Order: sequence, then C-alpha cells, then structure tokens
Amino acid sequence: MKITDIRATTVTVPLEAPLRHANGCHWGRFVRTIIEIETNDGLIGLGEMGGGGESAQLAFASLRPISWATTR
Repeated sequence: MKITDIRATTVTVPLEAPLRHANGCHWGRFVRTIIEIETNDGLIGLGEMGGGGESAQLAFASLRPISWATTR
C-alpha cells in the first residue's frame, strides 16, 4: 500500500451558542481542518486538526512530495 494523495479541507461550523471548553470559548464559529490520505489501493483515511485556513492547507500540500517519494 502506497500513499498517493494528501488533501486538507478547512470547514467552519456556525455556532448558535458559545462552545465552552478547558481553554476558553469559541464564539460564532468552530474551525477545523479535515485531512484525507488516499492510497493506491483506493483506501481513504480521515483525520482532523483544530484550526485551519490557507496555512494549514499549504502545510499539508507541502507533504505531498515527501510522502510520495518515501512510498514509491
């Protein structure tokens, strides 16, 4: 099995009330980045990370050449 693609998609979930947690509160929206890793066998693995935006998407895009070079 070899990694053939890595994709990162930032999603924003609107909140009707503040989301409270140990580090404080989220007001208005909740931002996460969904990471998809695809293999040559057609399997797709999903993960997520807090935050996101263009910088997170670019960071995962920069891993593409590394992951492809090490799995070929």
